[in-house]
Amino acid sequence: MWFDPDDTATVSQAKIRHEAHQDDKLDSYGWVRHDGRSYGRQELLDGDYRLSIQMVKSSSSDSGYGGDWAVRVKASLSETGKQRQQQEKAAAEAAGRKAKKRKLSLVFYFADAHWRTAELDMWPEGQQSKLGEGVQLLSGTNEDVGPWALHLRPAASGGAVSKGAAFSRLHHLGMRLQDGQQLVQLKQLMVQALAENARRIGFESGLKLWLPSISQPQPNLAAFQVTATLPADFDLVFVTRPYSNGDERLTALSGNNLTKLAAEREQQFEQHFSLTFPIYETPSSINATALAETSKAALSNLLGSMGYFVGSSKVKLPPGSEPYNPPGTNVPLGTDPTVVNYWREALFTATPSRSFFPRGFLWDEGFHQLLVQKWDPQLSRDAISHWLDLLNSQGWIPREQILGKEARARVPAEFIVQHPSHANPPSLFLPLLAHAMSVSAATSDGSSGQAEVERTKAFLKRAWPRLEVWYNWFNTTQAGQTPGTYMWRGRDASTNAELNPKTLMSGLDDYPRASHPTLEERHIDLLAWMALSSRAMAEIGKVAGAPDKAVSNFAAAADALGSMQRLKQYHYDANSGHFRDYGLHSEDVELVWQEVPQPNGAPPKRQLVRHVNTPPKNQLLPSFGYVSLFPLLMQLLPADSVELKQHLDLLQCEELLWTSHGLRSLATNSSMYNKYNTEHDAPYWRGPIWMNMNYLTLKALKHYSSVAGPHQNAAQSIYTGLRSNLL
Repeated sequence: MWFDPDDTATVSQAKIRHEAHQDDKLDSYGWVRHDGRSYGRQELLDGDYRLSIQMVKSSSSDSGYGGDWAVRVKASLSETGKQRQQQEKAAAEAAGRKAKKRKLSLVFYFADAHWRTAELDMWPEGQQSKLGEGVQLLSGTNEDVGPWALHLRPAASGGAVSKGAAFSRLHHLGMRLQDGQQLVQLKQLMVQALAENARRIGFESGLKLWLPSISQPQPNLAAFQVTATLPADFDLVFVTRPYSNGDERLTALSGNNLTKLAAEREQQFEQHFSLTFPIYETPSSINATALAETSKAALSNLLGSMGYFVGSSKVKLPPGSEPYNPPGTNVPLGTDPTVVNYWREALFTATPSRSFFPRGFLWDEGFHQLLVQKWDPQLSRDAISHWLDLLNSQGWIPREQILGKEARARVPAEFIVQHPSHANPPSLFLPLLAHAMSVSAATSDGSSGQAEVERTKAFLKRAWPRLEVWYNWFNTTQAGQTPGTYMWRGRDASTNAELNPKTLMSGLDDYPRASHPTLEERHIDLLAWMALSSRAMAEIGKVAGAPDKAVSNFAAAADALGSMQRLKQYHYDANSGHFRDYGLHSEDVELVWQEVPQPNGAPPKRQLVRHVNTPPKNQLLPSFGYVSLFPLLMQLLPADSVELKQHLDLLQCEELLWTSHGLRSLATNSSMYNKYNTEHDAPYWRGPIWMNMNYLTLKALKHYSSVAGPHQNAAQSIYTGLRSNLL
């Protein structure tokens, strides 16, 4: 955490930075370098302050499980802060007084998740009030890591020790937490402790926002406040098995040695990035240096936002299930007895957004792992394995993973419960297919590359039984009423509060579907996903050593599901050349204000309610957008087909999806284009540009530009133009 110790808003407005929140409105923050394993550098710009944070991990024969790590925090004034300080200095000199130097408080806090047994040995109270040459803050023994010690030192670079850090003031607080919920509320606990201690000290000599430097007996959470005049640089070093050359390892991970080691790791990142993601072609309008820097930051933010979550999902039992109330348990009053806990699970995953979606999403992870798979195949295999271990016996994976109290605290109640009939696009087949194809493309020459091939083959062989069950779950539970068609189950047919009932299961949330959900719907995107999944299963099966019959069955399913005959029979509109969903639909719907009766005799409430002005009928839906492109995105269109030419022409139409920044999600002539779905539900997939869909489009265009056919040159031209626009 960090805050301004001289600002009353720190307490009055709880202006302490902690978790990444959009409401904090930082100027910028993010990882600019991160290798996913042992090195990262993050830059944060927060008004008057700039923080640069480097993380380095190190393992040796002396270190314990997980190895040692160090974090360097460099705190300074931003350009805005420097200008403000100069103005304050000039004003003070004009008034004949000394200008006050700008300070910043950093709070480093630590907790052991083994709440009941953990005990931290804290730096003795009153040992020293300034950091000086450094101090051992904590030590203890953890069930997994073993003995450990934590040190804080002033950073040194080029032989010069940070004076701001050396003269910084130290305060601390030790607490005995009962469970993880208190950790979720840690920011509020810190604000309370600072305010109470400030009142205890009094305000005769000014505001003093300091922790009280006390500890409860047997603390399992420790917080250390360091207040420094800026600039100030600190090294925080965690050493496992300190009895085994701990002092040497501490020295190796601090001061000038840490500066050197961080520089080496950064150089290794640069080299690995250049080899893994070389930038071959850059449009003349693009700054190549800026493009490379942006690309490194994008990769680093993905890797740096990977997390390890532990907990249980909340799951709604299927209709007809008996309420879950085993002997010896009491269901709290007002709790739905048909909502139960999934098993306690662990998930290592990337997250879509640190500040807004800090948890795992199934279909997002498929796209995440496409990138991770190229950067670090083993890291990707690890994450995918965690997801496949969430599979239940029927083959269902909860689409949104809200594991643990911290994750649950960030999610609105209506999104917490997961439904076993609801799917999410099987996008994990994208990186799984990439893993399989990497084996098929490799040469068996006994080199170091062959070792990676064998690791991938072993992984896919272990994954195969789960993938079969997962595929079969999709193929049965998401099948449409018409054989050979599919539909996303779980749309709300009873709501009148939405302009168009959302299809969260599809990943495309508010993208317009049939206005009146029924079991007769047919969704073109899910059919295309199943065709891709079938092809992926065939390729994975070859590498995994699956039975020949299973491989041939999946290959046959891919041909059948992706055939032009099926696509045209169930989803093609010959007049427009569009592939479309099918369902009970009316274009003539609108949201109108209405006095809605409330339960229990409460007065009516004015709300937006959907009115259907023209009765719906079963039809192919007229909206054109991302969903319409799925036969192209999944490369189902034959290279010499008229339908491919039609879609290449449609892609370039500016009245539809084409923009100077990429393909928009919905055509401008759609009745739902950029419309709110409720009073507060802004358009999400009704116009905005989404990078994952543009990526799939580029991938498909690259494919068609490399396949002989009459549309090869057109595909290449559109690929070049779309890529340039996106960059």
